[in-house]
Amino acid sequence: MNNSKLQLITILGAASITAAAPLAQAGELAPMPAPSAEPKLTGSFDLNANSHFISYGYDVWQAGNSPTDKWTFNPAVALNYQLNDRWSFNSGFWLDVNDNVEGDHLKVQETDIWLGAAYKMGITTIGVTYQNWQYSGDSEQIIDVAFGFDTILSPSILFHNRIDPGAGGGTNGTFLVFGAEHTFDCYESFSVTVPVAAAFALTEFHTPDSDTGFGYASIGLQGSYTINDYSSLNFGLTFYATDADVVGNEDDNFMTYNAGVSFSF
Repeated sequence: MNNSKLQLITILGAASITAAAPLAQAGELAPMPAPSAEPKLTGSFDLNANSHFISYGYDVWQAGNSPTDKWTFNPAVALNYQLNDRWSFNSGFWLDVNDNVEGDHLKVQETDIWLGAAYKMGITTIGVTYQNWQYSGDSEQIIDVAFGFDTILSPSILFHNRIDPGAGGGTNGTFLVFGAEHTFDCYESFSVTVPVAAAFALTEFHTPDSDTGFGYASIGLQGSYTINDYSSLNFGLTFYATDADVVGNEDDNFMTYNAGVSFSF
């Protein structure tokens, strides 16, 4: 999913999805639902356009600093079942639709599905999510473990564990992502969120001969305009600084852009 494939979103998204959202843009972490003693099913339907498809720092379509021809359309559906004030379960799917492959016209290039659970204990939420990313006739499989903290700047820690590389050309391994964000309520219906992330490859990851260590850092500026109780407009930008030996993009530093609409139920 874009922005590190919904990273924390899909994981704790369980508990919410923000995706923020969500806009699946790097390191976004959705707000947790209010504690509830009664079971409750909620969800979201998102229609987003992204200038880049970023997977843990890697610029999948290599849009780099010239993204005008590499835009992708990313519909997504997320469901969250709040069992009680501690346990929640989540599932959903995300699509990458574009014509970035020669000869294709707005084809579904990738389908991501996920299923996870989250446990809230005090200010800490622990989430475990299984993901299956289907593209090029194969499936990349991931188990994510995430920690979110309901305190100032909403810090988070994500262990992204690839257990089957599928057709991606990478290796089984782990990316560690540290995230934080703060939301400014500018007006009654408009808010701006500033998410930041720093990520490190604990093993060779994107290719068999890639280095370990610092992989990328990002900072974003994401706006959200509430239309009504069930829908909002979302838009923003995110700057990435990536390491050539760990991630291996054609352009190490670049800006991404996103816009979309979100419906909740």
